[in-house]
Amino acid sequence: MKMKAVILAGGEGTRLRPFTEALPKSMLPIGVKPILEIIVEYLKIYEFNEIILAINYLKESIVHYFEDGKRFGVKVMYSIEETPLGTAGAVKKAAKNINETFLVVLGDILADIDYNALLKFHKKANATGTMVIIENTLKVRYGVLELDVNQDNAITNLKEKPEIVFPVYAGIVVLEPLALNYVKNDEFLGMPDLFLRLKDNSKKIVAYLHKGNWIDIGQDVNQYLEVNRNIIRGNIKFENNLSELIFGKNRVCPKVT
Repeated sequence: MKMKAVILAGGEGTRLRPFTEALPKSMLPIGVKPILEIIVEYLKIYEFNEIILAINYLKESIVHYFEDGKRFGVKVMYSIEETPLGTAGAVKKAAKNINETFLVVLGDILADIDYNALLKFHKKANATGTMVIIENTLKVRYGVLELDVNQDNAITNLKEKPEIVFPVYAGIVVLEPLALNYVKNDEFLGMPDLFLRLKDNSKKIVAYLHKGNWIDIGQDVNQYLEVNRNIIRGNIKFENNLSELIFGKNRVCPKVT
């Protein structure tokens, strides 16, 4: 069975300049490998053997590195985005010839997600689209009041510096080909907007909660460097063989002081 995945790797990574002046964001190293190589190798573990890289900015460096994918044990194809199309628009262009359930992954995140469990969840739900989510915690710096507006704003409760937990989009989705019917050719559209369109057209969309590690390297230069330091120091340990992919099975992580 040929499992297909689309990796979105076309962004300029302006928040990671000057590093991205010479390399696309997805080719920046985590540990000893480009993050895109880690993502490809991790997908291979779960038998995703056909991977489409949606590329644009400094695309030649990605094509030169991965070529046809044979060196990595997968088939790599390319979808070149001449103008920005947004995440859903880029997937529409890249996945136009896919006729079965497929995976979409952003090219600047690392997540030790069990893709077998994700696909099983998607199929069991009989969903058109499954969005992977993580729980984010917001720490409020002040006391938060609960008021009864019907009783002259009577104070009913007060929580001192509470932590609010809420779900956020993790940059990974599973789609049925039907979902792409709701994106026009060459339309600029984000993935969250596509999911809202599916909902508005009575298509089933569901959320899969990932409880493991998840890292977005694209926030800014300081965050990217801190992520690398934490991984090398062993402060972040991934499950499902992802840590081994970053440094290799027999490689000892260098000590950083």
